Parts: sequence; structure tokens; C-alpha cells
Amino acid sequence: MLLLDPQELEYLLEHLGHPETLKEKKFQEWLLDNDHRQLFERVRDYREAYLRVDKGEMIDLAKEWEQFEVNVQKKSGWGMRRIGVVAASVLIFLLIGMLWQPTEIETVKVVREAELIGKKSAELILANGQHIDLEKQIVELWEENGIHISNSTQSYLAYRQDTLTYTVDSYEELVYNTVKIPAGADYKIYLADGSEVWLNCGSELRYPVKFVGNERRVYLRGEAFFEVKKATEWPFIVETEHMHIQVTGTRFNVKSYPEEEIVHTTLLEGAVTVTGPENKIRAFRLLPSQQFSLDKLTGQIEVKEVDTRLYTDWTEGMFVFRKQRLEEVMNTLARWYDIEVFYSGADVRNLRLSANLGRYDHIDTILELIRAMDKVVVDRKGNVITFSWK
Repeated sequence: MLLLDPQELEYLLEHLGHPETLKEKKFQEWLLDNDHRQLFERVRDYREAYLRVDKGEMIDLAKEWEQFEVNVQKKSGWGMRRIGVVAASVLIFLLIGMLWQPTEIETVKVVREAELIGKKSAELILANGQHIDLEKQIVELWEENGIHISNSTQSYLAYRQDTLTYTVDSYEELVYNTVKIPAGADYKIYLADGSEVWLNCGSELRYPVKFVGNERRVYLRGEAFFEVKKATEWPFIVETEHMHIQVTGTRFNVKSYPEEEIVHTTLLEGAVTVTGPENKIRAFRLLPSQQFSLDKLTGQIEVKEVDTRLYTDWTEGMFVFRKQRLEEVMNTLARWYDIEVFYSGADVRNLRLSANLGRYDHIDTILELIRAMDKVVVDRKGNVITFSWK
């Protein structure tokens, strides 16, 4: 069991109140302690967790947090501050107790299921058909074309070459590798040109081991965050089933899952041009903070300005939803937690909600927050979850 030290909690509160200090070396060293890490993750997630239904009704843990945080920040001596901290600790663990009360047997189940999410896991498929589990196996390969392929079992796969050359009239044959990401995992790839790709769960990327010719083209199924190495004369193209995104050097997120009706490209920095397969869609040039979205069923296209954090916070360990349909929310969670979701009753899937949720929380914690809306019945049997109106 996680034991609470009021001084440790106060130390954590001070840093959470000043997010710019979270990356300081001293705080990062503090997080290396397993108990400190657990405390940080629980407090951070419950501080940020809230749910709101379409009519403006809210389950707002943030308000409760602010109420006791005022006490902690009072400058009336250690005695009063200690009382504030103790009150804070009681409230935090009352909230956690309300949301998560497993029995001893259930605890074992929770731990085992929690181990399945948040992994840096991927499967590498080489050009010769060989499959490699990147979580369990160390890769150290030298290709005939001068590419060095290596990995870290905990974080990334990298393709490196001694010199990066651009040759338009190259007759060298492209050799492709493919990386597939399972449920509950994400993974980074450093391509041979120095570009970085962060793949989300349930995604697949096919890419050349070495880029040759007059373009850098990769093929995506699912979701990925790209940070493309700038090369003005050497366009980088991401090809999905319904979108082609062309850039020369920029940061952007692409979401194109086959099972979802809407696909979109969200730009953070630089500029991108979005078209459709075989130029079936006219070219749209995006500026930073703009998003291109396409409804695959109706063909409707929309370009609008968005809060990019809503579409990239998955890289920061968060699920962020804003007035989204329950079905959309659960589609995202289903891929991460490897669950099946069913809806019983008219329009229950259309219930709209907003939420900031910890990506590494157990699924039961999130389901309890949805139950707290007091709008739907949430029934879970193993990996099958059913929603119905109350």
C-alpha cells in the first residue's frame, strides 16, 4: 500500500502548481522512487479528471482540489500548512477510495491488467518477412545499403546512415519495413532521414529502410505524430487510405483509423498540404493550429482552427475529450485497453461528454467516472463493456 508522507505531498503540490518545474533534474530524481511516482500519477490524474455532460452538468474533482489547495498555500506557519496538507491527503485518498475499491483478489487482477497498458511495444516486420518483437528482442542490423538498424526495448527503433544524401536520379530499389503497434502501447521510430514518428496504439507504419529518389514517402494506418526533418527539395509524404499529406519539415498529427468515420490531420508547426488519393480531393494548405478533417461516409471536408493539445496530448500521457460523443470516446479507449464496447438503448452512444483522463489509469477508474455522471448504466464483464440509459 502507498503510505502518505505529508511533507512529500506538499513538495509535490508545490511542483504541480508550477508546471515549469516538473522537468527540473531534482524533481525528476525524486520521481525515480516508486512511491513518489505512484503518488505523482494518482494526484496528477485525479486533479485533472472531470466529466461534463452536454447540458452543462459536471462531476468536478478539480473544484474539490482547489478547495484544499488554498489551505496548503496559506502562509500562516508550518502548523497551519501541515493541517492543510493532512486535509489534502485525506481528501485525495477519499476520492481515490470512492473511485477504486478492489478486493484483495481484484487487486491482483487490476495489477495484471494494468501491466498490459502503457508499454513501449511494437512488432517489426522486415523486408524478408521476419517478425521481431521489439519489446523483448534487441535489434542490431547492418543493411547492405549502409543503414544501421537498432532499438531500445524500452522506447524506440532507429535507422541511421553515416551521410544523408538526396539523389533525384537514383535507381536503387526501395526496401520496406513495417512496424505494428498493439493495444495499450505506443512506440517511436527514427527514420533514416532523421525524421521522428511516434505511433499510437493499433497503428501500422510502412516505410523505406533508406529514402531514395525525389521524395520520402511512408504509409500510415492508424495514428501517428510526425516531426519531419527539414529538406526543402525533398518532400516528405504520409499516405493514408483517404489522405495524402505532403511536407518538407514540420510537426503534425495524423489520425486515420479504418474503423472511424472521420480522419484528420492537425498541424502544430510549419505547413502541410493535404490531398486525397489520385488527387480526388483538391489540395488544402494548412497553417499552424489548423486541422483538415474528412467524413469518409459523406465526403464532407472541413478546415478549421483547433486547440492542438486535444489531438496531441496522447503523446503526453493523457486522454483529452471535449464535447465528444460517448461512442467516439469509447472507440479511443477500446483501442488502448483492448476492450469491446456495446450500446443498449436509443442514442446512448450519442451522449456527449468532456474529460481529461490519465492514459495510464486502469479502465475501471475511467468507468467509475462515467458512472458518476449518473446518466448511464455501465456494465463490465471481462473485456466487454455495455452502456445503457438509467
